[in-house]
Formats: sequence, structure tokens, C-alpha cells
Amino acid sequence: MRRRPVTDTASAVHAVTPPVSDTGSAAPASSGRRVSWDVIRVLALIEIVLFHDTYLGPTAEPGIPELPHAWTHTCGASILIMVSGYFAAVTLRRNPPGRWLARRFARLLPAYLVAVVVVFAVVKLLSPAEFSLHQLRWTDLVGNLFLMQQLLPNVAYVDLSWWTLPVQVAGFTAMALLASRRVGGRAVMPILWAVVLVPVVIREIWMGDHPSVWLVVALEGSGLCMAHLLVAGVAVQRWASRRLGTVHLALLLAAVLVAEKVHPPVTSVALVGVGLALMCLAARGPDWPLPAVFVTPVRWIAARSYGIYLMHQSIGYLLEDRLARLGCPSWIWVTGAVLAAGLLGWGLTAWVERPAYNTLLRVITRSRTLAPG
Repeated sequence: MRRRPVTDTASAVHAVTPPVSDTGSAAPASSGRRVSWDVIRVLALIEIVLFHDTYLGPTAEPGIPELPHAWTHTCGASILIMVSGYFAAVTLRRNPPGRWLARRFARLLPAYLVAVVVVFAVVKLLSPAEFSLHQLRWTDLVGNLFLMQQLLPNVAYVDLSWWTLPVQVAGFTAMALLASRRVGGRAVMPILWAVVLVPVVIREIWMGDHPSVWLVVALEGSGLCMAHLLVAGVAVQRWASRRLGTVHLALLLAAVLVAEKVHPPVTSVALVGVGLALMCLAARGPDWPLPAVFVTPVRWIAARSYGIYLMHQSIGYLLEDRLARLGCPSWIWVTGAVLAAGLLGWGLTAWVERPAYNTLLRVITRSRTLAPG
């Protein structure tokens, strides 16, 4: 059975929020941009990087020594996808569905496509023969570029963290289709419940040790088994806008945590629950009084979180492998991998993601202006 890779990363699309003032001893709630969401994203991203660089990398690669005090929990990707679902619901109400989807893909796909090519080239050219991804083929490159690594069992992941991309592309497309058919109001809730519960029922009843290939593709290859994460974000947004009661929200989020427990791989459901609680506080409570000294670094990392996510894992493992083989102590190769993720993420954001998004946004806006009627 094809399972979601044992990894925990995030491809959460940036939330579109107004700029925040840099004055004052804390991030002001009246500034427009709520720093609480940036805190959640940064905490989740830190968890992701620590999990990969201290635990999963040494476990997966023979050249990286195992650490005695590794961070073994995994929850960051789930939290970031839920945050992505929240802001997808916020922005979907502000734009026609087609334009909204085009803007989402303009933010999501250009940086991803460049990251696929860069990571593939670096791993193929610089990795030792025993490195797990050294044997990547051109078919793997093409399959990853077309987001087919989840659907086709003979296509290897160029970077295991990218399992979130097909989930979000499929989820955003489904949201746009529902909105284009004016599915709203009370009709939304049965759909959200079905998206959470139906995959759980399918897995528990029909997917044993040897499930049918078509069933694996339908549930896991399509990303449907992870759609409960987007549902959680949508539910919190509806609750924050007073369109969903607190009891109803609690029941739905409990079902989401059950789904997170049932579907592979094993995640820290308790920490995912903490993430949901923080999202509820950020959505309907006052903004968090973050000390001014932390506001700038938190905002900097959050603004580049997608680039860091895309570039941190495979190249981070390769760097750790190289430094470990040179005899460097663990704190050096872990620090080097973390710093490399920040540097590469900054470069991808500054040179690819933002310019590509701004260019495509002008095209989308121009097409709207020229559209008849």
C-alpha cells in the first residue's frame, strides 16, 4: 500500500495580511496584521526543521550519525496545512473562484517548480552513491514537476517534504469548484463532515493489509486522506466569523483529530490538537502581545516559510551527510543544515516566488480587466 511519506513539512500558502507596524513594545492588535498567525507558522516550521535535521535525516541516511537527543515528534505539516485552509477560506470569500484559484496557484507553483529542478540537480551532482536519493531518474524529475509523485508508485520523491503540494492543489481546486457552483451556507457543513469521515470509514473497513491499487490511488494518491487538515482550517474560519457554533466546531475538530490518528504516518495528535487550540485563539481572540524584539525575526521567517519548506529537507540531509563525513560534531552539521534552509528559502522567496507571483498577478488582473462584461 502506498502511504504518505514519513515526514512532516509544510507547503502552507502565505496568508495575505496587511503590514504590521514596527513601533511599540509589542505587536499591536490594531495594526491590521495579526502577529499571532506568524507565531503559529514559525513554531510549526521550527518543529519541521528540527524533526528532519535531528531525527529523520540521521534515521534515513547512513552517513549521518544518530543524535541522542533528537526531536522525534511530528506535527508541523499538519498545523501548517490547517493554517493554509483557514486563510484559503478567508480569501475565497473576497474573490471570484476562478481568480482566487489562479492567485493560489501563482503563489504555490512557480517556486515549487524551480525547487524541484534545483534540488534534483544538487542531489544528483553532489550526493555520494549511498545517499538515498542519488539514484533519482529523469522520470522522477518529470513526475515531481507534474505533481504525480503521490499518484504513481514508480515515481520517487525528489524531496519527501513535498507530499503536501498535491494535497493543497487538489483541495484548493475542490474549494474553487464548490464556490463556483455557489455551494455555501448550511450546505457546506455536510460536505466538510463527509470529507473527514468518509476516508476514515474507507480505511477502517476496506483498506486492510493488501488494499486494491485503485483504492489506494483514490484515497492516498489523490490526497483525500489528508483533506481533513484543510477542513479543520475552514471550520475554524467559519467559527471565527460566527457561522459555526462552538459545540459544532469542537465535534468536527475531534473528528479531524481521529482522522489524523487513523491515516499514516503516525503524528503527534496531541501536538496537532495544541495547534488547533492556538489557531482558535488567534482566530477569535486578541492578537498576542509578542515582545518587539521578536516581532521582526518572526515576521521574517514567516514571510519566507514556504521557501524554507521547499528547500530544507533533501539539501539539508546532503549537507549534514557531507559535514558528518568530514568529522564535524553534530551541532555543526545540524546548525549548518538549519542555516542553509534559511538562506536557500530566502533566495527562493526573493528571486522566484515573489517576482513570479507579482508577474502572474498582473496577468490575472489584466485578464479580468479585459474580460467582456
